Amino acid sequence: MKICPHCGFEFRVNVVSERSTGFKYLRSGCCDTALRKCPDPSELLRCSSLSLEERDYLKRLVDLPWFSGQVAAVLLQIEAKTQASVEVAA
Repeated sequence: MKICPHCGFEFRVNVVSERSTGFKYLRSGCCDTALRKCPDPSELLRCSSLSLEERDYLKRLVDLPWFSGQVAAVLLQIEAKTQASVEVAA
């Protein structure tokens, strides 16, 4: 269980879609604090280090108007993996 650094309660990730721009943002579910922009599946698909399973997963998400917190957590894991592979290659 992760503890929120802002409020001290159990930390959960929520995704909020901004209707005017279509961008998705991550917010903490416990205290509604803005965290950052949600990783974009179409941008993550550009990384060459993804497995076939990750690519299929991201392709299914590209056109969705919103994500659940669980999907956001998977996107963050994939993003961390792609960033690590870029740093190793550099």
